Amino acid sequence: MTTSVAHIIEEIQELYLSDPVPWIIGYSGGKDSTASLQLIWKAVSAIPKERRHKPIHVISTDTLVENPVIAAWVENSLLCIKLAATNQDLPFKAHRLTPSIENRFWVNLIGKGYPAPRPKFRWCTDRLKISASTKFIQDLSESNGEAILVLGQRRGESQARDKVMDHYSGSTRNRLSRNKDPRLSRVWVYLPIETWSSDDVWEYIITEPNPWGVDNQELFSIYRGATADAECPVVVDTSTPSCGDSRFGCYVCTMVTQDKSMQAMVQNDEQKRWMQPILDYRNRFLAVEDRPLRDFRRLNGRLTVFKDGLVHGPYKQDYRAELLKELLQTQKIVQNAAKAHGSASIELISTDELDEIRRIWVEEKREIEDLVPTIFSQVYERPYPGRELEPMPLDEADLGILKQVSEELDPQASEELYKLARSLLAAQFQTMQSQKRSKHLDELEKILQFHAFRNEDEALSFAMSSDQTETGTNSEIEILDSEIGRPDASPSSLQ
Repeated sequence: MTTSVAHIIEEIQELYLSDPVPWIIGYSGGKDSTASLQLIWKAVSAIPKERRHKPIHVISTDTLVENPVIAAWVENSLLCIKLAATNQDLPFKAHRLTPSIENRFWVNLIGKGYPAPRPKFRWCTDRLKISASTKFIQDLSESNGEAILVLGQRRGESQARDKVMDHYSGSTRNRLSRNKDPRLSRVWVYLPIETWSSDDVWEYIITEPNPWGVDNQELFSIYRGATADAECPVVVDTSTPSCGDSRFGCYVCTMVTQDKSMQAMVQNDEQKRWMQPILDYRNRFLAVEDRPLRDFRRLNGRLTVFKDGLVHGPYKQDYRAELLKELLQTQKIVQNAAKAHGSASIELISTDELDEIRRIWVEEKREIEDLVPTIFSQVYERPYPGRELEPMPLDEADLGILKQVSEELDPQASEELYKLARSLLAAQFQTMQSQKRSKHLDELEKILQFHAFRNEDEALSFAMSSDQTETGTNSEIEILDSEIGRPDASPSSLQ
């Protein structure tokens, strides 16, 4: 090891005792964060009780779309950390963080219709992982003046991570670096295993007992099962691949061509084959060319021309409904299969998320067909368990008549005509319910403008001739980034 265990432990103790600044450890449950936490646990436990004067917060962000095996491992580890800290009278406090309801993956993808993430349109990382952890760190640092963030990053993992670590370097405090995020200007960064290799990490966590009671050999087995050949040597030469390079993340991730780690788990372990439907869903519905499945208007209704075509916006209603139905069917299959293998209950999408998707569809998109309860009942053959909404002004029969009339009036644009009439009626009903009429005419005007074109060709023709049309100058992805309203987020430093 470039830096010995004894030296790191001594360094940790010196840093811990040097000031009253609280610590935050980013814990993903993987080998690097496990090694970092284990070193700190060992160092702090060796300090006399009367000198353990400040808390150490262990935070783990669950995106709620994590690999289920890894999510269960992390959840169990956090519980063990809480119990062990209490029993050993140590100042460790474990926190499981989750994204707020409006930031969750399915709420954005199925509810709002955001296209599946892609390399230059990575709307997911900030919403799912960074936002929750940043808020926790920001709140703690502001209430205490400063905070020290401990990360399990190592040099040599990747060029991208090395660049991030270069940003941290150059501080005036010994072994601590400034955080590059301006929101965390009073947060120092400490990287205890910065100089270790992957095999250094494995050697340490396999040979040293885990102080909060989990079995690191089980973690080793998870990594080994996530490699195609199910081999995971601890000490290797330069020609031998190590499972230390295994990467776990969201099962919905489309930043990679395929989820190799989950595929290997399914392939190597019969007890994990219940995850195959999750892989199938990701490959069939998320990792696909989706332009034809998206509206020719942007989310706000604007038209944007790029390379003589319109930049497509959110997923259409029919496809969002299909995504939800297939997701619920996948969840049902996985839940039954997991039970058969003795695994814990699996939840791919929560009732809270279904409620929020329903609210977005009915109230924001004015899709008063109110499809969420119907889709749920079709899949699970029982009533929808979520909260009730105000009754809709039109029932299924009324909407059927509206569709029929739209078809008779304009067969070639009947779908747009139906959506226009439906949205106007929904807006009128919402105004009657809220009794707020001040902006009613503005809302009606927005609806008329949104549905001003009979089809995409007509919209493109207008957009090409309009001086006020937004024109793409770089790429469709950059335009979509501005549509979402957030800059492209870099990978979370807490992963």
